[in-house]
Amino acid sequence: KRQFTILANCNCIDNEDRMRSRIPSSYQSFPLTLVSWNISNAQPSFTAPDFVQRAKQSPRLVCEECLCQAPLPDIIALQECPYPEFGEREFADSGYVSMGTQESHCGYVDLLVRKDLMTRNAQPITMLKQHDLPSVAATIDLPNKEKIAVSSSHLEPFKEGAFERHKQCATLMALLSQEADNCIHLGDFNMRAAEDVGIENASGGGWIDAWKETGSNPEVKFPWNSFVNGYHEGAFKFRARFDRCYLRGASLSVKNFGLIGNRPVATKGDYLSDHFGLLVGVDVAASDGREAAYEFLELDDPEWEKEAMSLTDAVSHGNKLT
Repeated sequence: KRQFTILANCNCIDNEDRMRSRIPSSYQSFPLTLVSWNISNAQPSFTAPDFVQRAKQSPRLVCEECLCQAPLPDIIALQECPYPEFGEREFADSGYVSMGTQESHCGYVDLLVRKDLMTRNAQPITMLKQHDLPSVAATIDLPNKEKIAVSSSHLEPFKEGAFERHKQCATLMALLSQEADNCIHLGDFNMRAAEDVGIENASGGGWIDAWKETGSNPEVKFPWNSFVNGYHEGAFKFRARFDRCYLRGASLSVKNFGLIGNRPVATKGDYLSDHFGLLVGVDVAASDGREAAYEFLELDDPEWEKEAMSLTDAVSHGNKLT
């Protein structure tokens, strides 16, 4: 048997009388599900009923919370991992590969990608280490032939860290933009509302805030909410939008935005982290509006093989299929 990949601009053959393997109807976009979560070193909350037992359970519970989403996340950006190998150790059996880890001011940053996205091409962006950024980033070639650059970050903390945060963010955004036209920037930014405009206009501007893009729903606005989250003993009560997802690129559109880890584990105030995580749905359209139809056809008949060869040749010369 031989394999052929049929690519077409607009019109795609779907003739089941002549082909054993169906060529699916073409589509314009590839959907991505993204998770970003500061997991607070996978440590138990102050309000956990049994601290010792929860300490043993927390890594598994964090993993389960990330993976209980439908569809499964394609990319998981973690911050405040307790040790460098945490992501690989907890998520490998579920089909995820770490693109690398980086120490931040608290714990480690990780970026996990589903193995089925790795089958084409996914490469870590190693240049970040030269700039001492608390981030991990990678480029991924998607099945619809689009390339994205995506990162996980844990930026400078505290209100007085605004200048350093802006510098970190602008540098990272510039580095991602050198690698791909479509960029997704995830993580715990530790940002305050006054910093929004500066970050959205960093590195050439045009950065889309995923929460704002989906209508600024107040019910999912605050990943940090110590009014309801009793993770820390005697914590000052406030809400903040520390965690962000920014996107830039003509092929990217935000479809949905929500929170994870925002349900109590056992009792009121008992959560897996002091942060709730982000759950973001993104569509990545094929460039120039093309409908990148593709399907591997397994052909074992010489006449069908000849037919597929002629179709492939026609497409390579820019001809439409009818």
